[in-house]
Amino acid sequence: MEVKDAQVKISVALPNGAATATPTAGIDTGKVDTGSIGYQEGDFEFILTAPALTTVQQPDGKTTIYNIITSANSDLSAPTTLMPAVITQTGAGSAGSAAATYRFRLPSNSQRYVGFNAVGSTTGDNSAKTATLEGLF
Repeated sequence: MEVKDAQVKISVALPNGAATATPTAGIDTGKVDTGSIGYQEGDFEFILTAPALTTVQQPDGKTTIYNIITSANSDLSAPTTLMPAVITQTGAGSAGSAAATYRFRLPSNSQRYVGFNAVGSTTGDNSAKTATLEGLF
């Protein structure tokens, strides 16, 4: 059974309109870098959680796309998109979009810090909603 650790969690308010939101710090995986080859410490998974959005926040046909990113920098600067479009929320049926989750393990080519970004194409303001990434151990 995996357990969530409150100390291994990052979140970000979703973007207001057509913009990108990225947490200001990544989760440190403790990856040891030995030149061009590194390895991950421990065996753990992550879960990305995207909140439900109302029709005002996510109008029909508008999307919010979530990408898993990694970086050598703790502030997630100069990131590499490791897993693109792992969640795509699309407003439909005048109902907004449902909450969604994506569970994953990091591949060996990931960098030390892991995070995510949320890219909105919406005209709505989603900044009252928060997406999270948590480690499972």
